[in-house]
Amino acid sequence: MELRKIEDKGGEAMISKYYDGVHFPPVVPGNVKDHLEAVRNLKHKEGDILLNPFPKAGTHWTYDVLHMLLTGKTEYSIGKIMAMDYEPTEKFDALDSPRILVSHLYPKHIPKSVIDEKCKIVYIYRNPKDTAVSAHSFLRRLNIHGYKGYEGQWEHYFEFFATKQIQYNSWFEHVKAWLDFKKTNPELPILFMSFEDMKKDLRSCVQKMAEYLGAKQDPEFLDEVTSKCQFSDMVKAKTEDEIETALSKDGSNPFYRKGEVGDWKNWFTVAQNEMYDKVLEENMADIDLELFNER
Repeated sequence: MELRKIEDKGGEAMISKYYDGVHFPPVVPGNVKDHLEAVRNLKHKEGDILLNPFPKAGTHWTYDVLHMLLTGKTEYSIGKIMAMDYEPTEKFDALDSPRILVSHLYPKHIPKSVIDEKCKIVYIYRNPKDTAVSAHSFLRRLNIHGYKGYEGQWEHYFEFFATKQIQYNSWFEHVKAWLDFKKTNPELPILFMSFEDMKKDLRSCVQKMAEYLGAKQDPEFLDEVTSKCQFSDMVKAKTEDEIETALSKDGSNPFYRKGEVGDWKNWFTVAQNEMYDKVLEENMADIDLELFNER
């Protein structure tokens, strides 16, 4: 493991723990190698589901949809949502079934039991431009004891994002790794779903997830799940979560922002957009996904 510190043009640093070809956030416990080995050896529990998006693609939002579908109750999850990347595996051993195992890991680092037991996997993806804007806001708002987050300006973070110098490397590398994993493991149940589709027609996405999970599909129940999980309602509910709001510098919940499609247009300059469109053209050839109608 190597601790890497890359400074932007404004003098702010992006710090990561580099191991096995991946830049991990510094909040990964201890030695990344040892932690990932523990994650790889996580013991299976009946009903395990892996939720594994690229960061800022709608992880927390999707988690609560899955939580309601699995419990059969339209109640929000309470407290901090744990990710295997950042928490000791003992905490996951203590969870009751069915567990929603959350991570942003590459396929090569997920628990072996997920593969061996053919657990259901949910991968949420999002327009990388909106992902970049959301990630920048998140990093600047984050307040974790003993961890100095990235506080650089948007124009500098954009350069990190566009040149693949961010944590978890790049949107393209992560998405492609999971698409390739699906192709080479056709027997594994993997559901790909876009943030944009969830915003456009959440009811249809809830139905699709319920069918995929084999969960309760009573129309009235699914209608209620959809209503409770509208992004605007989720934000209101989660601002009352003292555990998660404690992780923010401004008292808001750092895991929720606008949840809008196309907000990147308020951030990207014309030059940045032209530059990133070239990045898209160079990297999307091998990525077979319906992304977004409007770049």
